[in-house]
Amino acid sequence: MKARRIQFNKYGDASEMYMGEYELPQLKPDDVLIKVVAAAVNPLDWKQRQGAMKLFMNRQFPKGIGSDFAGIVQAVGRNVSNVQKGDKVFGTMDVKHPGAFAEALVTKSRYVVKKTSQVSFEEAACLPIAATTAWAALLGKKPVSSHSQVLINGCTGAVGLTAVQLAIAKGAKVAGTCSQTSMHRAKLLGVDPVFNYNDEGYQKKAEPVDLIFDTAGTMNIGHALSMLKPRGKFIDINPTAGRIIRGVLSGRYKIVFATMGTKHLPEIAKLAAHGLLKPEIGLRVSFSNAVETIRAIENGQRIAGKVVFTFSGESM
Repeated sequence: MKARRIQFNKYGDASEMYMGEYELPQLKPDDVLIKVVAAAVNPLDWKQRQGAMKLFMNRQFPKGIGSDFAGIVQAVGRNVSNVQKGDKVFGTMDVKHPGAFAEALVTKSRYVVKKTSQVSFEEAACLPIAATTAWAALLGKKPVSSHSQVLINGCTGAVGLTAVQLAIAKGAKVAGTCSQTSMHRAKLLGVDPVFNYNDEGYQKKAEPVDLIFDTAGTMNIGHALSMLKPRGKFIDINPTAGRIIRGVLSGRYKIVFATMGTKHLPEIAKLAAHGLLKPEIGLRVSFSNAVETIRAIENGQRIAGKVVFTFSGESM
């Protein structure tokens, strides 16, 4: 079976992407075949194409691009029991084999969960990477609770927004930082207090917190550690050598990845069904215009909310 997808023949800049046809792999016992209805853009997508994660990816070319999707199950491997043909689902791709920006895809069943009618295909496609990353950060070995005080740096971005909603759903008190133009939106989400992250003095104004989640990778580690309670933790998803060394020496630094939260997709689906996790979609684009859209975003076009590619077919 053949399908169109966005792919690339070598690591490099945005010019390497193109719309091409590929042969879907044969289903293995734990695989599912999915007709894609919507797919959402994450910075991870172009980082993979640029080669930032090539040590974790397979060596075969051409490679697909895209991680998060929602769609309809077309076939399942003989060991699959969590979904069946005809189910409406959402999920993500193995980091070694991206390819969600496609008319159809094959992925492991453990990366897929049923979508409820309360959540649209477009909304569901926005959830996996953002929600599993936020889950790993906030609900790991020491989960936030109604007694927790949390500060989320970049609280109106895709991961930050999801983290805010998840923390509030668990009863935590949430403070946050964002741009001046997004502060009102953050307050409407329930973030209090909200700080302008361009204000270098906000660290002195904030109360000590149990956990800082830096979704943007822009916080000064020293400043962040000074804002923590004695047993507080700093959670990072954008590690650099300098940040890791400074953080590890403190004993209060932790790195998380979306893959750490993938097993919680069923709980994430339930929270979304109850309206406790609701992504903000900033732009819907036809799949036929996906390549140009990715290039524009990668080159700096700012869009408030997630970018979603839509495919012909069902929309609910």
